[in-house]
Amino acid sequence: MTCQPLPSRKRSALTRKLYRQRMLLLMLLPCFALVLLFSYGPLWGWYLAFVRYKPGSAILGAPWVGLDNFKKFLAQSLDFGKVIRNTLVVNIASLAVSMPCEITLAVILYELRFKRYKRVVQTISYLPYFISWVIVGGVFFQFFSIQGVVNNLLMATGLIDTPIMFLGLPSTAWPMLIFSRLWKNLGWSTIVYLGAMGSIDPSLYEAAYVDGAKRWARIWHITLPGLVPTISVMLILAAGGLINGAFDQVYVFQNPANLDYCDTIDTMVYRMGLQNANFSYATAIGMFNNFVSIILMVLVNGLVKRINGRSLI
Repeated sequence: MTCQPLPSRKRSALTRKLYRQRMLLLMLLPCFALVLLFSYGPLWGWYLAFVRYKPGSAILGAPWVGLDNFKKFLAQSLDFGKVIRNTLVVNIASLAVSMPCEITLAVILYELRFKRYKRVVQTISYLPYFISWVIVGGVFFQFFSIQGVVNNLLMATGLIDTPIMFLGLPSTAWPMLIFSRLWKNLGWSTIVYLGAMGSIDPSLYEAAYVDGAKRWARIWHITLPGLVPTISVMLILAAGGLINGAFDQVYVFQNPANLDYCDTIDTMVYRMGLQNANFSYATAIGMFNNFVSIILMVLVNGLVKRINGRSLI
């Protein structure tokens, strides 16, 4: 009796597995086609980053310039440093502030025993996520403008003598962006952590309760360690967006007075590409943005692997 070679055995097992899951694969086919069409199909436009394209002319007939557009962007040290600084500061600070707040709110809601109050708080906290950034910008303008609610309240209480331009001062540009993003996304992100807490084995809490562990001890030794895989995934996903400037939010809050602190990579791409019609230059900046995002995601995944002992992507 001869043994079948291992590679053939592997191929045979793979064929059987694919045949058993043929209906699932067929159901997945439309999703795969949509990803190819809308996510990978437009990547041919990266060709613009290597040519000198002028609107109205043929793209394939544009003169080849190689890496000149990238060199031009990196050579403008003032603009390059400013947009990178703004993008990283806003995104890293937002992540550092929002993630502890989201986990804290999720733990509080999970520990609440008054279910009706818990549902009300959940609903109120995640409703802002469904509001457009344009509307959020209008709401913040009504509250923080010179004639807004906050200035009127501060002046009425005697804390200030003259109104403060919260939306126009460079010193308040980053705090306004961080606070508005926290307010809008806090409740929605909390749902992810609540779902993760629901998968923690209840017997662990029962055993800890029998052993005399108080609520804070149960949270510290059971709930938070149980959230580590979810926190790791959220960190990796957030790392891929650290270099993205949340265009819709920043564009709404941006004005000439705070432009030096609210100009991010995304708004620069919009300004260069659509406003100045410099599509090749804007495409080069966008490509740089994507590659840095991939590098950051790989680095964070490596850090998570070093801490947890396994990779998540």
